[in-house]
Amino acid sequence: MKFKTIFALFNIVLVLSFTFILVMPFFLLGAEYSLTFWSRNWPLIIFFVIVLSGFNAFFALNWRLFSALEAEDWKAVTSLLSDRVLRQHKHDRRTIRLLVNTALLKGDVELVQKIEQELRERRPAALRRDAVLFGVALLLRNDPEASERFLAPFLDGHGVDNAKWLGFYHAFSLVMQKRAYEAVALLQPYLDADDPVLSLLSAYLTGTLCASAVDEGRREELLSAAQRIRTQLSKRYTAVHWARESERAKGEMHIVILSKILDDASVWLFG
Repeated sequence: MKFKTIFALFNIVLVLSFTFILVMPFFLLGAEYSLTFWSRNWPLIIFFVIVLSGFNAFFALNWRLFSALEAEDWKAVTSLLSDRVLRQHKHDRRTIRLLVNTALLKGDVELVQKIEQELRERRPAALRRDAVLFGVALLLRNDPEASERFLAPFLDGHGVDNAKWLGFYHAFSLVMQKRAYEAVALLQPYLDADDPVLSLLSAYLTGTLCASAVDEGRREELLSAAQRIRTQLSKRYTAVHWARESERAKGEMHIVILSKILDDASVWLFG
């Protein structure tokens, strides 16, 4: 839905809702008692004015950004958000994620590096919070060694959004370096993850690249573990339902980066 339509509809809903609340006492209590009611409950009117003003102020301040998003003008979106983050030093979660996701969408890894440096110097907690996105950017740059080094300090998961995914990407960076044998132990905790996409990807890597990188004795163990997850998921989902689950997961930019391997894993799941 268009942002401007949302803005108009929300205003209409707010005004109509308050109008209903305002006139209801007149119908239920009569004019005399309704005046008494509102003389005692006037703060409700102030609350409504504050809510309506706050909502409209938010849209007014972000109107250029919403217009650019609506038009899919990624150059304008990048310019507006870069100004907020790199010049005005605003580091709220929404702005950081939108800017990093836009940069990844454009393949602008250099901008992601600038954001990383900005947060490392001025807001380390925000860098830790969104470490997954920055680690993925390094993989997108085809630099798994740098991704491994970047992600390692955040493996404790404290203050990290998507901490399990961060652990997966750390293991995946090892696989990309042809060190799959080192990734085996790191992937094991995610085989039974609540997130079915994370569980499948972990099982797929375990049963393919990791299994082929270990000795024969350990290989059977890994193949068995991967098959167990494969069986569980194939019983839980039909191919159609899984396709929906996969597309839903791709709503996250860090999973979009894995589209090819996720598609391969999906074929493996029902193969």
